[in-house]
Amino acid sequence: MIDNVIFDVCGVLVDWQPRRALEGLFPPDQIDEFFADDDRCGFMYFDDLHDGGTDYADLIDEYEREYGARLGLMMRAYAAHVERTLVGTIPGMMPLIEDLRSSGIGVWALTNWGHDTWPIMRDRFPDLFCLLDGVVVSGIEGVRKPDRTAFDLAVARFGIQRAHTLFVDDSSYNVAGARAAGLTAIRFDSTEQTRNWLSGHGVIPRAEHHPSAN
Repeated sequence: MIDNVIFDVCGVLVDWQPRRALEGLFPPDQIDEFFADDDRCGFMYFDDLHDGGTDYADLIDEYEREYGARLGLMMRAYAAHVERTLVGTIPGMMPLIEDLRSSGIGVWALTNWGHDTWPIMRDRFPDLFCLLDGVVVSGIEGVRKPDRTAFDLAVARFGIQRAHTLFVDDSSYNVAGARAAGLTAIRFDSTEQTRNWLSGHGVIPRAEHHPSAN
């Protein structure tokens, strides 16, 4: 039986679009290069360091030394405009959280996010975070998904039993890490898919469908 659900934040509860930090500031082809899947500009590598607890103030000089002034300017712009990346909550997820709470289910979050930018995230979505029973932030704690230590910390901090906990994340690596840590875990594809899983496993009631009157 599932009696607690831990959600990832970016890509599950919040629509995070990193390109938006740089749009209008740099040519589109340079933005494409900066966020390329092969990470040839090192954004994801340094973002991972940031998620692990190193603040941008301590990262950007190192990034610029390694990648040069042009890309350093882009990384500085990204750090200065993180709020632009937070588009809004994922449609339907706040009602889903409310339904979980109404069913007596504990609702938590475990996010890979920076220490210095957490206040931006928290203050951007006060209604969302007020609905949650607690949040573990990687950059504050110095541990990040998919490392087992992140899941162990969340379970201990929240005071929940991993055998009765569902973890929901849009990253297959994080889902695999959660399963290795003893949690039930599913990869997030959509609000509907997640709601269907929860109702199909008896965690929340199935939604009633009322046909339109003819």
